[in-house]
Amino acid sequence: MFLHGSVVLGSDDGQSFWLLVTTGPRRGEVWMVSDVGALPVPGPEAWGFAEWVRQWPSDEEWQV
Repeated sequence: MFLHGSVVLGSDDGQSFWLLVTTGPRRGEVWMVSDVGALPVPGPEAWGFAEWVRQWPSDEEWQV
C-alpha cells in the first residue's frame, strides 16, 4: 500500500490523493496517487512540500 513512507496531504476529488514522500530517494517530493498510478507533481521535477503549499491556494488551475 502507498501509505508506507508517505503522508497523505489531501484530495481534490476523493479519488486521487496528494502524498508527501517521507522515505527513499524521492523523499520530500509531492506526488499525486490515483487508481491508475502515481506521478510526481507537477511533472518529472517534483515540487517539495514548501512549493506545493505555495501553489495550493493560488487561483490558477494546474493539473498533474
